[in-house]
Amino acid sequence: MATINASQDYDFISTLTFASASGTCNIKLFRGSPTGGTYAGTVYYRTGTSGSWTTLSVSGSSTTFPVGSTTMQVASDWNKSGDDHVTQSFQGQSSNLTEIVISQKATVSGNVGPTFMYVFAEGCSSLTLLDVPDTSGITGCNSRFFMQFARGCSSLTSLEVPDTSLLTTSSTVFFFSSYAQNCLSLTSLAIPDTSGVSSAGFGFMGSYAGNCSSLERLELPAAGWFASNNIDWEVPSGRLNTVKGYVQNNTDKSDWQDLVVSGETLHTNYIRSTDDVIFGSGFNPAFAHRRLLL
Repeated sequence: MATINASQDYDFISTLTFASASGTCNIKLFRGSPTGGTYAGTVYYRTGTSGSWTTLSVSGSSTTFPVGSTTMQVASDWNKSGDDHVTQSFQGQSSNLTEIVISQKATVSGNVGPTFMYVFAEGCSSLTLLDVPDTSGITGCNSRFFMQFARGCSSLTSLEVPDTSLLTTSSTVFFFSSYAQNCLSLTSLAIPDTSGVSSAGFGFMGSYAGNCSSLERLELPAAGWFASNNIDWEVPSGRLNTVKGYVQNNTDKSDWQDLVVSGETLHTNYIRSTDDVIFGSGFNPAFAHRRLLL
């Protein structure tokens, strides 16, 4: 989860680790396009984690900046327009980018518009560490919310999920759709908190775990929307008898155990024994990421 640093220069900073200080890194921006179109705006970048920033105008899908160090930072402000926030994307950095750590001035709160964190790290196939933003104050979302956030990050072994515990509006189209699709090395994946979700739009969590062929554990919140709605995260059928669900609350355990029978969410996603819903034990240390002091 992202760290909060109220004194940092900009609203959102991505600290990027590269395998080598060479070449360029692609960056895109999104803000409020219901169809997923890019946004033209400004970011700031620097080598290392201190010193002056260089201003970069970003537009379309082909803007790049030079990789002058194995550690670099890219910063931006939310630059809000109504509920719409500007968000960064490093989509398609397939060979050199190995880690993305996030820091924010504050948690994100209230409503967010379309394309919030859309395709943030999609196709970054060499990533071994990927942070998620602190969204613990978000109460409403719109289309393409975290859609394809980590799709195709085939070197990741674990992936958290943003905090949606205060989300009270109905979910809209493509809510977390393809969030971790084609993360072929992923062994541990968190499921979003849907306690306040009242309805599911088109593409709701479609392919959320599609083709995650190494998956061993799902980190489960309160059962929420899944308790009364059969949701297919597209966990591969080959994970039957291998993938387990882990909860941190005994009440949640019994709620999820009710969903291992035919027609219920866990059964659909190949957890089909109450013994495979596990309380407490087996905490995943991969989620205790190291943090950079910014």
